[in-house]
Amino acid sequence: MASVLLLVLLGLLLYILFFSYRRFIVFQKRYADPDLTLLLIVRNQAPIIEGVIKELLAYYNTSPKSFELVIFDDASTDETPEILRCLSRRYNCTLVFGQTPVGIKAMEKTLSICRGKVIHFFLLTERVGLRTVSSLARCLSRGEKIPNFGIACASGVMSGTTSN
Repeated sequence: MASVLLLVLLGLLLYILFFSYRRFIVFQKRYADPDLTLLLIVRNQAPIIEGVIKELLAYYNTSPKSFELVIFDDASTDETPEILRCLSRRYNCTLVFGQTPVGIKAMEKTLSICRGKVIHFFLLTERVGLRTVSSLARCLSRGEKIPNFGIACASGVMSGTTSN
C-alpha cells in the first residue's frame, strides 16, 4: 500500500513539474524579445487591412521564429482605425495612432517600440494590392533581396528590413 501511495505521489510530482516547466517556457517565449517584428504603417487601407493582417499572421504563425506585430495608423480618414481596433482585440498586436500624416517619419517614430532583432517594415499609404504585401513578406522572411531597396510598386507599398 505504501509503495502505491509513493508511486501516486511521484506521478503527481512529475505531473506538476511538467506543467510548471511548460508554463515557464510559454511565459518566457511570450515575453522575451521576438526574433522578428512586422511593422505596418498604414493610411486609409480599410478595404484590405483585415485581409493583410490575417494573411501575414497565418504565414508567420507557422514560422519557427517568434514575432510581434506593430501597426501604426498614419492619420487614416476612413474606417481603418476602427478596423484596427477590432483586430488588435482579436490578435495580439501593438497599435499606435498618429494624429497627423507623417509618412516616413512614422516609421522612424515606431521603430523605437519594435522589440524584434530584425524588423520587416511595410509602408502602406496609397492604393495597395492584398497579395503584394504577403508576397513581399514571404520574400523578406526567406532573406531574398527586393529590388530598389524594397520599393515594390509606385502604388504605395514600400518594404524593407532593418536590424534592431
